Amino acid sequence: MLNLKEITEEFIRIKLSDFASETDPDVSTVQAIADKSMQLDKREEQVLEFLRYYKVIRYFPRENSRNIARRIVEFADEKRPKGLDRNMALIISEFKKLEERIQPFAPATKSGKERKVTSLTSKALWCCYPEDIPIFDDHAERALQVISRICHIFPEPGQDKYKRFVDVWLQLYRRVEPVIDQADLKGFPYKIRVFDGLLWFLGKPEFDMRRVDQHK
Repeated sequence: MLNLKEITEEFIRIKLSDFASETDPDVSTVQAIADKSMQLDKREEQVLEFLRYYKVIRYFPRENSRNIARRIVEFADEKRPKGLDRNMALIISEFKKLEERIQPFAPATKSGKERKVTSLTSKALWCCYPEDIPIFDDHAERALQVISRICHIFPEPGQDKYKRFVDVWLQLYRRVEPVIDQADLKGFPYKIRVFDGLLWFLGKPEFDMRRVDQHK
């Protein structure tokens, strides 16, 4: 049986510092989203930097990207709950509201179909609620699917892609949260991003390579 707590402990001990170095725009973007006294164009530029860094607006026309950044900042500035308490219903409600604002500015795919903005929306929403939002990407979804199968964790039937993801994510996060709470995160500021990092690491579609001593 998979021991998810042990895997989380090992990730924190061995891989968290590497993951932290790969999340450089996170703190600056969360701060820019929250700071209404900051010039609007600078806030939008920071959001754009974040979205580009995480490659969720690749191939988007410049004006579309700027419109998306503007809508994210506008969304953050509206009167809304300060936190979501990792409540699934609240998370999905806020996700849908932001998704509806982003979707019109996402260019169609090469085949002319509506472009999915699940990953983009989840990352943008996380900037507004950095203690509450599971970040969706292919790596994390792949890892969750495998872990949930091994641990016999199931989403409720009839849910859409992101809702299934959040459902399983929250169930598994509750199992490892005590480990994260007790660990020395060495200044890493966002608890739930530790679990995001673990899922991203486990879901990468590649094999790890054995480290070879250069002197041998």
